[in-house]
Amino acid sequence: MRRLLLLLLPALALFVVAGCPLDIRVRCDESTPCATGEACVQGGCVRVDATRVGAACGSDSECGSGLTCGAGFPDGYCLLECSEGQGCPEGSVCAPDLGRCLRTCGEACTRSGYACGAVPNQGGPLRACIPEVPGPDGGADGGMDGGTDGGTDALTCETDFECPAGTRCDDSRCIQGLRLGEPCRDTFECPIFAFCPKERRRCEETCNLQAGDICHLGYRCAPDGQCVEDCTGVPETLGLTCENSLDCSRCGVCLSSGDALRCRQPCRLDRDCPGGAEGACEMVGNTKACKL
Repeated sequence: MRRLLLLLLPALALFVVAGCPLDIRVRCDESTPCATGEACVQGGCVRVDATRVGAACGSDSECGSGLTCGAGFPDGYCLLECSEGQGCPEGSVCAPDLGRCLRTCGEACTRSGYACGAVPNQGGPLRACIPEVPGPDGGADGGMDGGTDGGTDALTCETDFECPAGTRCDDSRCIQGLRLGEPCRDTFECPIFAFCPKERRRCEETCNLQAGDICHLGYRCAPDGQCVEDCTGVPETLGLTCENSLDCSRCGVCLSSGDALRCRQPCRLDRDCPGGAEGACEMVGNTKACKL
C-alpha cells in the first residue's frame, strides 16, 4: 500500500499543477442533502452566501452559486432551495410548501417595498420578509400579494367575481392580482392562501371535504380537493378530459367517467341536470354529478 501511494502522489501533484484541481466536494442528491448553509449544485455541495437570500436580483448569476432569482417577486428575490432534510442558513427560514429559504423578519428585513408578513404554510403559521401590500388603513403590511394597487378609489367587494378582470378581492377591496386558476410564475403572485405548483403553473388552493375545509368566499371545495368558483350551470368544458377541477372552467368538476377523468356538472337532484330526466343525477364516488 505504501509503495502504491508513493507512485500515486507524483501523479496527483502533476494533476493539480497542470490546472486540474481535485473536486473534493461532498456529493449530493435528493436522498443525500447538503449541510445547512450549502446547496447542491451539479451533484456537489457548495457553500452559499447566506446574506444574499432575499436580496434583489435580475438573474441567477447575481445571487451567487447555489441560489436562483425569483423573478415573480418585485425587483427579484434571491432564493435557496430547502426541505425537511435541507435546512436554511442563519438569517433565513424555510417555507416548506414553497421549498425555498426566505429572509427572516426583524433587522434583516430592510428592503424597500418588503416587510414581515404571513407565508402560505399548511404546517402552521409562518412569517418571513416578503413583498408588502397596503393595509386596510392605507399603511404597508407584509403579504403574498405582489403587484397590488392600494388606491383609495379601489372598488369594494366580497368575492373575486365582483372585481374587474385582472384584479381580485382582498380584504373587501378589488386589488390588482391573480385569481385561482390563472397562470402564475411562482406562489408569490397568487393569493396568500394559494400555491403555484411547478407542474401546472397556475394559482391553486386545496381543500378537504371530509375535514370540513371551507374555501374562501366565492369558491367551493370540489370533490378532488380543489377550490373552484361557486356557481351553477352547465360548464363550457362538459365532457372534456381533465387533470383536476380547475381544468373545467366555471361550474364544472373533474370526476371519473368510464376509464377517464372528465369535466362534469355537479348536481343534487335530477332536475338540476339538463332535461331533468329520472336518474340524470348519479352518484360518482362520494358526490353527485349529471350523467354525460
